[in-house]
Amino acid sequence: MPTSKSVRVIVTKDVPAEKQEEWLGYAHELAKETWKEDGCISYNFVKNPDKKERFVIVEEWESQAHLEAHFATPHFQKFVPIMDGISHTADLDVCSDALTVSRDDESMASAAAAVIQEDRKKRNGRILVLFDSSTGSTQDMATLIAEGAQLLDRMDVRVRVVPGENTSWEDPATTPPRDSMYSYASFGDLYWADGVAVGSPTNLGCISYRMKKFWDDFSQSGGWGRVDGKIGTAFTSQGGHGGGGELVNMAMKTVLMNCGFAVFGITDYVGFKDTMHYGSAVAKKPRDELDKMKCRRQGLRLAEFVAYYINGRDEAHPMHSKNYDFEHWGFPGIPPRSADIKALKERNTAPHVSLLKNKAGVPPLVNNNKKKKALVFTKMMDYLHDSTPAMASWTVLKLQELGWEGVVSEDSELLESPSKIEAFDLIVFLNNSGDIFKHSEGLMAHIAAGKGIVGVHAAVAAFLNGRDASGVTIMEPTSDIFENIFGSHFQNHPPVQTGTVTIDHAKAGKLAPLLSTIPAKFSHTDEFFNFTKNVSDDPDTTVLAWVDESTYEGGLMGEKHPLVWFREMGDKKAPIFYSALGHFSHFYNHMGPSHVASILEVGLRYCCGA
Repeated sequence: MPTSKSVRVIVTKDVPAEKQEEWLGYAHELAKETWKEDGCISYNFVKNPDKKERFVIVEEWESQAHLEAHFATPHFQKFVPIMDGISHTADLDVCSDALTVSRDDESMASAAAAVIQEDRKKRNGRILVLFDSSTGSTQDMATLIAEGAQLLDRMDVRVRVVPGENTSWEDPATTPPRDSMYSYASFGDLYWADGVAVGSPTNLGCISYRMKKFWDDFSQSGGWGRVDGKIGTAFTSQGGHGGGGELVNMAMKTVLMNCGFAVFGITDYVGFKDTMHYGSAVAKKPRDELDKMKCRRQGLRLAEFVAYYINGRDEAHPMHSKNYDFEHWGFPGIPPRSADIKALKERNTAPHVSLLKNKAGVPPLVNNNKKKKALVFTKMMDYLHDSTPAMASWTVLKLQELGWEGVVSEDSELLESPSKIEAFDLIVFLNNSGDIFKHSEGLMAHIAAGKGIVGVHAAVAAFLNGRDASGVTIMEPTSDIFENIFGSHFQNHPPVQTGTVTIDHAKAGKLAPLLSTIPAKFSHTDEFFNFTKNVSDDPDTTVLAWVDESTYEGGLMGEKHPLVWFREMGDKKAPIFYSALGHFSHFYNHMGPSHVASILEVGLRYCCGA
């Protein structure tokens, strides 16, 4: 808890543009470990929008002793010298309070409210999905809720896990660290957010002790009374149906209301007998499609409330999206017993209705065939990439910006059936693995018709003659279909490392204007794939990006190691685009460097003719 003896540190850094991605990667690791330290009240990295090289680190410690202990930690001694080596310290201040005015002073609150009122319609909505998890069940729900929130455009979404010690049944030797997928939450995340979805396991019918402690500490640190007007909702995983999940959701909402949040109920039914009036409550992990639908619908509903009540967007009012249910199922919006599970699933993975309406105001889900359609194919039979939901959500929203309708599916029949694949003008393969389809005739007919193909990251790692979760083993393809389409196939990749990526603006041709926001060279942390063939040797393929193998270990492609390329295929010159970048979710959810998403946007625009 901060006191008058707390110590604040403000560090102003100038980081060259070509080093910012690398520097932020180290900053992420440093912050993740620092938040675990005793005595750390806040530890935030902020960027000056007017000075592109200027970053400011703002931190607060309970005492000088805690700050000095921070300097001695292994993570400080590991990362700070590296970060200092690629940046310049413009200013550094270590200071303490000079005034006795409390931070919930009336004038400060009025000023903060004025700022919120002034900029709320100009900026994106901000959603925090905050959770605790012991077995991974609540974490899986959090991922799905974040997915649902991203079905509405102009939403920045953060997913964070509450910090805290392991329980007696969480063995660190056999289970991954709790922050291995999502970073630990800070109180700054609550101040940042407009809307918060809070998820706790159901522990003896109560909120988990780590979640309760997080809010207790937030309240006692001065947070109580500083988050009024934000919007909240709750979700939980439980051991079985009737395990107390609704009690936990209501208890969590009581905490939110005590902190000034406005909470809401949800009247939607995603199936004949599946709803989330008090928030989603799932037995075990959300494996059942209806459970997944509940989570996505709750995330979308939170985004709608934030967009309407915080950002002032009339088109996002919840009743607009509910109209589909009323029109399709009839009052009171409950799907009949005979409702097709596939149709229900498509309903709950489609972008928000405001993005789908044509000039007549009719959503494409209701017999609208005028828009061009793209199949976003996410089938993974072997290795499951955690980034795929974020990647798919980002892709669908970007397609909507381009005037296209994106359909996310794992149904192989959409590729194998000539009549079904004919409905799509573009196929986007995302992070696929295993034998994702059996017959390629429909796909080749798609290309012969001059229609485009986009492949992202592990798309070319489908159809392999073995399995290796680490990706290090060199493998061979069991089918030549992707090698024929993209010009090469995945072999293996070394562990995740940081390497230097070069963009060839000179060879980009008509795509050069789309690449103008990406620097010619930048440091990047990712999986760098090795391929069966080097497409740099193909005169009909244009390589847009290479990685310098001298900057990391494990490259097998030589001096010109391709990462991103495009080509035309067939008599009708079907556009083909592939990017090997993109292993992590933070490339697509506004939490990490933007270069990967910018490159993928180039590919979509190329293949969409935009």
